[in-house]
Amino acid sequence: MTTQTLEIGGMTCGHCLRMVKQALDGMDGVTLDDLRIGKATVTFDDTRVSSEAIADAVRDAGYDVLATK
Repeated sequence: MTTQTLEIGGMTCGHCLRMVKQALDGMDGVTLDDLRIGKATVTFDDTRVSSEAIADAVRDAGYDVLATK
């Protein structure tokens, strides 16, 4: 399992939080550990999903991934 923190641009309100939560909760093998405006921390099974796929899901929800740690 891998833990990663995403810095997310354009995420400014409760609606944004729900959209990102929905995008990440819908991914098989991904657990959302913490979600705050501008940041999400996830733990994921890197044999089932890539960090790029997680970033793509956030982008598909309409937000920018500025950095990952």
